[in-house]
Amino acid sequence: MSQARPVVAVTGLEGRDNPYPGVSIARALRAARGDAVGIVGLSYEPTLTGNYRADLFDRVYTTPLPGDPAATLLRRILEIHAECPIDVLIPALDSELALFTSHRDLLGEHGIRLVVPSPQAVKARYKQRLFEWARSHSIPSPRTEVVTKPETFWEQESWSFPCFLKGPLADAVRVRSLPEAVAVYHRLVGRWGYPVLAQEPVVGTEVDVCAVVDPSGTTAGSICIQKTVLSRAGKGIGAEVLDCPEALAAAEEVIAALCWEGPLEVEMIREASSGRFFLLEVNARFPAWIGMCPQAGLNLPDLLLRIALGEPLPEDRQARPGTRFLRGSRTTITDVGRLGELLSTGRLIHTTSG
Repeated sequence: MSQARPVVAVTGLEGRDNPYPGVSIARALRAARGDAVGIVGLSYEPTLTGNYRADLFDRVYTTPLPGDPAATLLRRILEIHAECPIDVLIPALDSELALFTSHRDLLGEHGIRLVVPSPQAVKARYKQRLFEWARSHSIPSPRTEVVTKPETFWEQESWSFPCFLKGPLADAVRVRSLPEAVAVYHRLVGRWGYPVLAQEPVVGTEVDVCAVVDPSGTTAGSICIQKTVLSRAGKGIGAEVLDCPEALAAAEEVIAALCWEGPLEVEMIREASSGRFFLLEVNARFPAWIGMCPQAGLNLPDLLLRIALGEPLPEDRQARPGTRFLRGSRTTITDVGRLGELLSTGRLIHTTSG
Protein backbone atom coordinates (compact mmCIF):
# COMPACT_ATOMS: atom_id res chain seq x y z
CA MET A 1 0.00 0.00 0.00
CA SER A 2 1.04 3.58 -0.54
CA GLN A 3 0.45 4.31 3.14
CA ALA A 4 -0.89 2.73 6.33
CA ARG A 5 -4.28 4.26 5.61
CA PRO A 6 -5.46 2.70 2.32
CA VAL A 7 -6.92 5.01 -0.29
CA VAL A 8 -9.90 3.75 -2.30
CA ALA A 9 -11.17 5.44 -5.46
CA VAL A 10 -14.88 5.00 -6.26
CA THR A 11 -16.85 6.00 -9.36
CA GLY A 12 -20.61 6.50 -9.86
CA LEU A 13 -21.39 9.47 -7.59
CA GLU A 14 -24.90 10.32 -8.81
CA GLY A 15 -27.51 10.22 -6.05
CA ARG A 16 -30.69 11.66 -7.54
CA ASP A 17 -33.73 9.87 -9.04
CA ASN A 18 -31.72 6.96 -10.43
CA PRO A 19 -28.89 6.64 -7.88
CA TYR A 20 -25.58 5.14 -8.89
CA PRO A 21 -23.77 2.82 -6.46
CA GLY A 22 -20.75 5.01 -5.68
CA VAL A 23 -22.20 6.93 -2.74
CA SER A 24 -23.53 3.70 -1.21
CA ILE A 25 -20.14 2.00 -1.60
CA ALA A 26 -18.45 4.94 0.13
CA ARG A 27 -21.03 4.85 2.91
CA ALA A 28 -20.39 1.14 3.51
CA LEU A 29 -16.61 1.62 3.55
CA ARG A 30 -16.90 4.55 5.94
CA ALA A 31 -19.18 2.47 8.19
CA ALA A 32 -16.57 -0.31 8.30
CA ARG A 33 -13.41 1.74 8.73
CA GLY A 34 -14.30 5.29 9.66
CA ASP A 35 -11.35 7.62 9.13
CA ALA A 36 -8.98 4.66 8.75
CA VAL A 37 -9.70 4.64 5.02
CA GLY A 38 -9.26 7.44 2.49
CA ILE A 39 -12.03 7.62 -0.10
CA VAL A 40 -11.58 9.44 -3.39
CA GLY A 41 -14.56 10.09 -5.64
CA LEU A 42 -14.09 9.98 -9.42
CA SER A 43 -16.83 12.06 -11.01
CA TYR A 44 -17.56 12.60 -14.69
CA GLU A 45 -19.88 15.57 -14.04
CA PRO A 46 -19.40 18.48 -11.59
CA THR A 47 -23.04 18.55 -10.42
CA LEU A 48 -23.29 14.92 -9.30
CA THR A 49 -24.62 14.97 -5.76
CA GLY A 50 -21.93 12.72 -4.29
CA ASN A 51 -19.25 15.27 -5.15
CA TYR A 52 -20.23 17.36 -2.15
CA ARG A 53 -20.54 14.60 0.46
CA ALA A 54 -17.61 15.67 2.64
CA ASP A 55 -18.76 13.11 5.21
CA LEU A 56 -17.97 10.30 2.77
CA PHE A 57 -15.27 11.52 0.38
CA ASP A 58 -11.92 13.02 1.30
CA ARG A 59 -11.37 14.23 -2.26
CA VAL A 60 -13.28 14.33 -5.53
CA TYR A 61 -11.73 14.57 -8.99
CA THR A 62 -13.47 15.06 -12.31
CA THR A 63 -12.81 12.43 -14.96
CA PRO A 64 -13.80 11.97 -18.61
CA LEU A 65 -17.12 10.36 -19.49
CA PRO A 66 -17.20 6.54 -19.58
CA GLY A 67 -17.73 6.67 -23.34
CA ASP A 68 -14.63 8.79 -24.00
CA PRO A 69 -11.46 7.14 -25.42
CA ALA A 70 -9.82 4.74 -22.99
CA ALA A 71 -6.48 6.53 -23.24
CA THR A 72 -8.09 9.78 -22.07
CA LEU A 73 -9.61 8.21 -18.95
CA LEU A 74 -6.48 6.22 -18.10
CA ARG A 75 -4.29 9.29 -18.46
CA ARG A 76 -6.56 11.21 -16.08
CA ILE A 77 -6.59 8.41 -13.50
CA LEU A 78 -2.80 8.27 -13.51
CA GLU A 79 -2.66 12.07 -13.12
CA ILE A 80 -4.88 11.75 -10.05
CA HIS A 81 -2.80 8.81 -8.80
CA ALA A 82 0.38 10.92 -9.03
CA GLU A 83 -1.20 13.55 -6.79
CA CYS A 84 -3.10 11.23 -4.47
CA PRO A 85 -1.82 7.62 -4.59
CA ILE A 86 -4.70 5.17 -5.01
CA ASP A 87 -4.43 1.67 -3.55
CA VAL A 88 -7.74 0.21 -4.78
CA LEU A 89 -10.17 1.34 -7.47
CA ILE A 90 -13.82 0.18 -7.34
CA PRO A 91 -15.72 0.84 -10.59
CA ALA A 92 -19.41 1.34 -9.87
CA LEU A 93 -20.93 1.57 -13.36
CA ASP A 94 -21.61 -1.17 -15.92
CA SER A 95 -20.44 1.14 -18.70
CA GLU A 96 -16.94 1.32 -17.17
CA LEU A 97 -16.26 -2.38 -16.69
CA ALA A 98 -15.04 -3.21 -20.19
CA LEU A 99 -12.38 -0.51 -19.94
CA PHE A 100 -11.20 -1.29 -16.43
CA THR A 101 -11.06 -5.05 -16.87
CA SER A 102 -9.08 -4.64 -20.11
CA HIS A 103 -6.55 -2.33 -18.43
CA ARG A 104 -6.32 -3.94 -14.99
CA ASP A 105 -2.71 -5.04 -15.55
CA LEU A 106 -1.65 -1.54 -16.66
CA LEU A 107 -3.20 0.06 -13.59
CA GLY A 108 -1.70 -2.69 -11.43
CA GLU A 109 1.76 -1.80 -12.68
CA HIS A 110 1.19 1.64 -11.18
CA GLY A 111 0.04 0.18 -7.85
CA ILE A 112 -3.72 0.54 -8.40
CA ARG A 113 -5.47 -2.71 -7.55
CA LEU A 114 -8.80 -3.83 -9.00
CA VAL A 115 -10.89 -6.90 -8.26
CA VAL A 116 -12.85 -7.21 -11.50
CA PRO A 117 -13.94 -10.00 -13.87
CA SER A 118 -12.22 -11.00 -17.08
CA PRO A 119 -13.18 -9.29 -20.36
CA GLN A 120 -14.80 -12.56 -21.47
CA ALA A 121 -17.02 -12.69 -18.38
CA VAL A 122 -18.02 -9.05 -18.80
CA LYS A 123 -19.06 -9.63 -22.41
CA ALA A 124 -20.94 -12.87 -21.69
CA ARG A 125 -23.43 -11.08 -19.43
CA TYR A 126 -24.23 -8.27 -21.86
CA LYS A 127 -28.00 -8.11 -22.09
CA GLN A 128 -28.10 -8.96 -25.79
CA ARG A 129 -25.94 -12.06 -25.19
CA LEU A 130 -27.22 -13.31 -21.85
CA PHE A 131 -30.14 -15.43 -23.08
CA GLU A 132 -27.99 -17.47 -25.46
CA TRP A 133 -25.20 -17.71 -22.90
CA ALA A 134 -27.64 -18.96 -20.24
CA ARG A 135 -29.15 -21.50 -22.63
CA SER A 136 -25.67 -22.82 -23.50
CA HIS A 137 -25.09 -23.43 -19.76
CA SER A 138 -28.57 -24.93 -19.11
CA ILE A 139 -29.52 -21.96 -16.93
CA PRO A 140 -33.21 -20.98 -17.23
CA SER A 141 -33.66 -17.48 -18.64
CA PRO A 142 -36.66 -15.79 -20.31
CA ARG A 143 -36.45 -15.55 -24.09
CA THR A 144 -34.80 -12.31 -25.17
CA GLU A 145 -34.28 -10.90 -28.67
CA VAL A 146 -32.93 -7.70 -30.18
CA VAL A 147 -35.67 -5.49 -31.63
CA THR A 148 -34.51 -3.98 -34.91
CA LYS A 149 -37.80 -2.66 -36.34
CA PRO A 150 -40.42 -2.17 -33.64
CA GLU A 151 -43.22 -1.62 -36.15
CA THR A 152 -42.82 -5.19 -37.53
CA PHE A 153 -41.09 -7.13 -34.73
CA TRP A 154 -44.33 -8.30 -33.16
CA GLU A 155 -45.64 -9.71 -36.42
CA GLN A 156 -43.77 -12.89 -35.42
CA GLU A 157 -46.27 -15.45 -34.20
CA SER A 158 -43.93 -16.46 -31.39
CA TRP A 159 -44.08 -13.01 -29.76
CA SER A 160 -47.04 -11.42 -28.04
CA PHE A 161 -47.92 -8.83 -25.43
CA PRO A 162 -47.31 -8.12 -22.65
CA CYS A 163 -43.51 -8.23 -22.69
CA PHE A 164 -40.61 -6.13 -21.47
CA LEU A 165 -38.47 -3.73 -23.47
CA LYS A 166 -34.99 -3.15 -22.09
CA GLY A 167 -32.19 -0.71 -22.84
CA PRO A 168 -28.61 -1.96 -23.31
CA LEU A 169 -27.43 -0.59 -19.94
CA ALA A 170 -30.58 0.07 -17.89
CA ASP A 171 -34.38 0.34 -17.87
CA ALA A 172 -36.99 -2.38 -18.26
CA VAL A 173 -40.48 -1.26 -19.28
CA ARG A 174 -43.52 -3.53 -19.49
CA VAL A 175 -45.44 -2.88 -22.72
CA ARG A 176 -48.94 -4.13 -23.52
CA SER A 177 -49.60 -3.03 -27.10
CA LEU A 178 -47.81 -2.23 -30.35
CA PRO A 179 -48.29 1.57 -30.11
CA GLU A 180 -46.92 1.52 -26.56
CA ALA A 181 -44.01 -0.70 -27.62
CA VAL A 182 -43.03 1.61 -30.50
CA ALA A 183 -43.12 4.66 -28.24
CA VAL A 184 -41.08 2.97 -25.50
CA TYR A 185 -38.58 1.64 -28.06
CA HIS A 186 -37.78 5.13 -29.34
CA ARG A 187 -37.61 6.48 -25.79
CA LEU A 188 -35.07 3.82 -24.81
CA VAL A 189 -32.99 4.48 -27.92
CA GLY A 190 -32.98 8.19 -27.15
CA ARG A 191 -31.76 7.59 -23.61
CA TRP A 192 -29.49 4.55 -23.86
CA GLY A 193 -28.85 3.91 -27.55
CA TYR A 194 -28.93 0.52 -29.26
CA PRO A 195 -29.74 -2.31 -28.95
CA VAL A 196 -33.25 -2.44 -27.50
CA LEU A 197 -34.28 -5.90 -26.30
CA ALA A 198 -37.64 -7.61 -25.97
CA GLN A 199 -37.95 -10.10 -23.11
CA GLU A 200 -40.77 -12.52 -22.37
CA PRO A 201 -42.36 -12.09 -18.94
CA VAL A 202 -42.10 -14.78 -16.26
CA VAL A 203 -44.85 -14.82 -13.64
CA GLY A 204 -43.30 -15.02 -10.21
CA THR A 205 -41.31 -13.19 -7.52
CA GLU A 206 -38.11 -11.31 -8.30
CA VAL A 207 -35.12 -11.89 -6.03
CA ASP A 208 -31.67 -10.36 -6.34
CA VAL A 209 -28.38 -11.75 -5.05
CA CYS A 210 -25.38 -9.47 -4.58
CA ALA A 211 -22.07 -11.22 -4.09
CA VAL A 212 -18.33 -10.64 -3.88
CA VAL A 213 -16.15 -13.28 -5.56
CA ASP A 214 -12.44 -13.60 -4.85
CA PRO A 215 -9.79 -14.16 -7.56
CA SER A 216 -9.99 -17.95 -7.07
CA GLY A 217 -13.68 -17.90 -8.03
CA THR A 218 -14.90 -18.51 -4.48
CA THR A 219 -17.83 -16.43 -3.28
CA ALA A 220 -16.61 -14.59 -0.19
CA GLY A 221 -20.07 -13.34 0.77
CA SER A 222 -23.54 -12.81 -0.65
CA ILE A 223 -26.85 -11.19 0.27
CA CYS A 224 -30.26 -12.17 -1.14
CA ILE A 225 -33.02 -9.55 -1.19
CA GLN A 226 -36.58 -9.22 -2.40
CA LYS A 227 -37.63 -5.75 -3.52
CA THR A 228 -40.74 -4.60 -1.66
CA VAL A 229 -41.12 -1.01 -2.88
CA LEU A 230 -40.43 0.22 -6.42
CA SER A 231 -40.08 3.75 -7.75
CA ARG A 232 -42.05 4.92 -10.78
CA ALA A 233 -39.02 4.03 -12.87
CA GLY A 234 -39.10 0.48 -11.50
CA LYS A 235 -36.06 0.94 -9.25
CA GLY A 236 -35.98 -0.77 -5.89
CA ILE A 237 -36.33 1.77 -3.09
CA GLY A 238 -37.32 -0.76 -0.46
CA ALA A 239 -36.31 -4.39 0.09
CA GLU A 240 -35.96 -7.19 2.62
CA VAL A 241 -33.06 -9.57 3.19
CA LEU A 242 -34.18 -13.16 2.60
CA ASP A 243 -33.04 -16.49 3.98
CA CYS A 244 -33.28 -18.32 0.65
CA PRO A 245 -30.62 -21.00 0.09
CA GLU A 246 -32.26 -21.94 -3.23
CA ALA A 247 -31.75 -18.42 -4.63
CA LEU A 248 -28.15 -18.35 -3.42
CA ALA A 249 -27.54 -21.73 -5.05
CA ALA A 250 -29.04 -20.53 -8.34
CA ALA A 251 -26.82 -17.43 -8.22
CA GLU A 252 -23.78 -19.62 -7.48
CA GLU A 253 -24.50 -21.58 -10.65
CA VAL A 254 -24.34 -18.34 -12.65
CA ILE A 255 -21.19 -17.15 -10.87
CA ALA A 256 -19.39 -20.44 -11.52
CA ALA A 257 -20.41 -20.57 -15.19
CA LEU A 258 -19.15 -17.01 -15.74
CA CYS A 259 -15.85 -17.69 -13.92
CA TRP A 260 -16.50 -14.40 -12.14
CA GLU A 261 -14.25 -12.22 -10.01
CA GLY A 262 -15.28 -9.12 -8.06
CA PRO A 263 -18.73 -7.79 -7.17
CA LEU A 264 -21.90 -8.56 -9.09
CA GLU A 265 -25.68 -8.58 -8.75
CA VAL A 266 -27.64 -11.52 -10.13
CA GLU A 267 -31.27 -10.62 -10.84
CA MET A 268 -33.65 -13.58 -11.01
CA ILE A 269 -37.33 -14.34 -10.88
CA ARG A 270 -38.75 -17.42 -9.17
CA GLU A 271 -41.50 -18.78 -11.40
CA ALA A 272 -44.70 -19.20 -9.42
CA SER A 273 -45.83 -22.36 -11.21
CA SER A 274 -42.55 -24.32 -11.09
CA GLY A 275 -40.41 -22.70 -8.39
CA ARG A 276 -37.51 -22.50 -10.86
CA PHE A 277 -35.23 -19.46 -10.88
CA PHE A 278 -34.98 -17.65 -14.22
CA LEU A 279 -31.96 -15.43 -14.82
CA LEU A 280 -32.99 -11.89 -15.81
CA GLU A 281 -29.76 -9.88 -15.68
CA VAL A 282 -26.23 -9.88 -14.32
CA ASN A 283 -25.01 -6.46 -13.23
CA ALA A 284 -21.21 -6.38 -13.13
CA ARG A 285 -20.95 -4.15 -10.05
CA PHE A 286 -22.49 -3.38 -6.68
CA PRO A 287 -26.15 -2.30 -6.78
CA ALA A 288 -27.24 1.14 -5.58
CA TRP A 289 -28.85 -0.41 -2.48
CA ILE A 290 -25.51 -1.77 -1.23
CA GLY A 291 -25.19 1.01 1.36
CA MET A 292 -27.66 -0.86 3.58
CA CYS A 293 -25.51 -3.98 3.93
CA PRO A 294 -23.55 -2.93 7.08
CA GLN A 295 -26.84 -2.80 8.97
CA ALA A 296 -27.70 -6.25 7.57
CA GLY A 297 -24.56 -7.66 9.17
CA LEU A 298 -22.47 -8.25 6.04
CA ASN A 299 -20.47 -5.37 4.60
CA LEU A 300 -19.78 -6.48 1.02
CA PRO A 301 -17.80 -3.39 -0.13
CA ASP A 302 -15.45 -3.82 2.83
CA LEU A 303 -15.17 -7.52 1.99
CA LEU A 304 -14.07 -6.52 -1.51
CA LEU A 305 -11.52 -4.09 -0.08
CA ARG A 306 -10.13 -6.80 2.21
CA ILE A 307 -9.66 -9.09 -0.79
CA ALA A 308 -7.93 -6.36 -2.78
CA LEU A 309 -5.57 -5.55 0.09
CA GLY A 310 -4.91 -9.18 1.03
CA GLU A 311 -6.43 -8.75 4.48
CA PRO A 312 -8.04 -11.67 6.36
CA LEU A 313 -11.79 -12.02 5.96
CA PRO A 314 -14.12 -12.07 8.97
CA GLU A 315 -15.32 -15.51 10.04
CA ASP A 316 -18.99 -14.51 10.22
CA ARG A 317 -20.11 -13.60 6.71
CA GLN A 318 -23.86 -14.09 6.96
CA ALA A 319 -26.45 -11.36 6.44
CA ARG A 320 -29.36 -11.09 8.88
CA PRO A 321 -32.63 -12.27 7.26
CA GLY A 322 -35.58 -9.98 7.83
CA THR A 323 -33.51 -6.78 7.66
CA ARG A 324 -35.49 -4.21 5.69
CA PHE A 325 -34.51 -0.92 4.15
CA LEU A 326 -36.25 2.03 2.55
CA ARG A 327 -34.23 4.47 0.48
CA GLY A 328 -34.65 8.13 1.36
CA SER A 329 -33.37 11.48 0.13
CA ARG A 330 -30.71 13.65 1.69
CA THR A 331 -30.16 17.35 1.10
CA THR A 332 -26.49 18.35 1.01
CA ILE A 333 -25.69 21.98 1.68
CA THR A 334 -22.67 23.41 -0.10
CA ASP A 335 -21.39 26.72 -1.38
CA VAL A 336 -21.56 27.67 -5.05
CA GLY A 337 -17.86 28.39 -4.80
CA ARG A 338 -17.24 24.67 -4.32
CA LEU A 339 -18.90 23.97 -7.65
CA GLY A 340 -16.76 26.67 -9.24
CA GLU A 341 -13.64 25.14 -7.70
CA LEU A 342 -14.47 21.72 -9.12
CA LEU A 343 -15.22 23.21 -12.52
CA SER A 344 -12.03 25.26 -12.67
CA THR A 345 -9.50 22.91 -11.05
CA GLY A 346 -11.02 19.46 -11.59
CA ARG A 347 -10.80 18.58 -7.91
CA LEU A 348 -12.30 19.19 -4.47
CA ILE A 349 -10.34 18.53 -1.30
CA HIS A 350 -12.78 17.97 1.56
CA THR A 351 -10.13 16.87 4.06
CA THR A 352 -6.34 17.05 3.98
CA SER A 353 -6.06 13.49 5.37
CA GLY A 354 -7.44 11.94 2.14
